[in-house]
Amino acid sequence: MRTGEKGRVHSRRAVLAAAVGLAGVAATGACDDPGSAASHPVPPDPLNPFYRDTAALLGRYEATIAAQPGLAGRLGPIRDAHRAHLQALAREIGPGLDAQSSAAPSAGASGDSTGPQPAPLTSLLAAEKQAASAARSVCLTAPSYRAALLGSIAAARATHVVVLS
Repeated sequence: MRTGEKGRVHSRRAVLAAAVGLAGVAATGACDDPGSAASHPVPPDPLNPFYRDTAALLGRYEATIAAQPGLAGRLGPIRDAHRAHLQALAREIGPGLDAQSSAAPSAGASGDSTGPQPAPLTSLLAAEKQAASAARSVCLTAPSYRAALLGSIAAARATHVVVLS
């Protein structure tokens, strides 16, 4: 038996148990090493499809503005809002953002070019209505900690519908 602080007596068993407990804590701490995260890949985030759709919508605006620069004054702020949404979603998703989602949309991805194309604003209005509906659905089904971000995106898209109408 050993005498500890304030005259307390500690048995060898108590000292040994404490030492084993500390060794176990140290070993468990090694599991939390950031270097070991590479062996455990982060699963894709459920917001990845929404991120991809937002990227595609941004691509449509960029393609329309590139094809008709005269619309830049009207469409530029909406395009910029979608770009900001994309950046906010990327921050929210973090390491769960899959490689396909993070690829930048190509200007040619804005639609099928084989048939007669509707007027650019009509096409964007239809896309924006669909995107607003999708944003509302995602906002209502996502975890509550994401409600502020997704609600603001849904509100912005609803406003875009009004601006384009």
